[in-house]
Amino acid sequence: MQIRTIKAYHVVQPFVDGPYRMSKGRVADAFDAVIVAITSDSGLTGWGEMAPLGNFYSPAFAAGTRAGVIEIAPYLLGHDPVGLASIGRLMDTVFKGHPYIKSALDMACSDLAARAADIPLVTLLGGRESETAELYKVVTHGTVDAMAALAKRIVKDGFHRLQVKVGGSVHDDIERVTAVAASVPKG
Repeated sequence: MQIRTIKAYHVVQPFVDGPYRMSKGRVADAFDAVIVAITSDSGLTGWGEMAPLGNFYSPAFAAGTRAGVIEIAPYLLGHDPVGLASIGRLMDTVFKGHPYIKSALDMACSDLAARAADIPLVTLLGGRESETAELYKVVTHGTVDAMAALAKRIVKDGFHRLQVKVGGSVHDDIERVTAVAASVPKG
């Protein structure tokens, strides 16, 4: 099998619950994602995504991914996408570092390899450990009352794990965490 085409799509995915707020006034409204489609000569297509959480960690992540995929993609054409280790080495040779850029391409090749083997991707990646995955939801940074109310709603929606965003003064953070803990059932 050989890679015939690589297409990258820029997709802005707004957050369902509105702005994602973190400490120091940082706010994101959406994932600024790159979705990659790699199609083989057999006609199968594998899909991958790189979606940084807004521009919190580095404003260049999203734009850098778009630019990096354009730089790497031509070198992958004609190569076997099922040879995941070989594809990884090739990407490292043509583009040093920046693993976040390569993640969408790596995911698309993994998805394509699983489709070619006619197995679920989870099987290719080592197998399913259980029938469920316990998810958490984030209580974004805000006022004490807003965070407690959001935590209540999240638990009411069926989530049993919370991630609470802090990062103000220590005393304010203690108040936030205490209020969130008091607003939800113990455990």
